[in-house]
Amino acid sequence: MVCVIQVLYHMFEGFSEIGIENIVAVDIICGIASFFVIVLGATGIGIACGLVAGVLSRFGRHTRVMEPLIVGCTGYLSFLLAEMFHLSGILS
Repeated sequence: MVCVIQVLYHMFEGFSEIGIENIVAVDIICGIASFFVIVLGATGIGIACGLVAGVLSRFGRHTRVMEPLIVGCTGYLSFLLAEMFHLSGILS
C-alpha cells in the first residue's frame, strides 16, 4: 500500500510542477500508464527473482547452509534491480 501511495505521490508532484493550467489529457494518460508500468514492472522483477531463488534452493540441496543466504541475496537483488530501473523496490 505504501508503494502505491508513493507512486501516486510522485505522479501528482510532477503534475504540480507542470501547473494545473498546463496539464492536458496526454499528461494524465502518461501518468496512468506510468503508474501501471511501475507497479507491474516491480512485481515482475519480484516474481522473477523469487523464481530464481526457488530454482537455486531446489538444486542446492546439498548445501543447506547456503539456502538462507540465497534467499536473502535474491530478495535484496530484487530490491536493487527495481530501484536501478526506477521502479518500486518495496513492491518488488
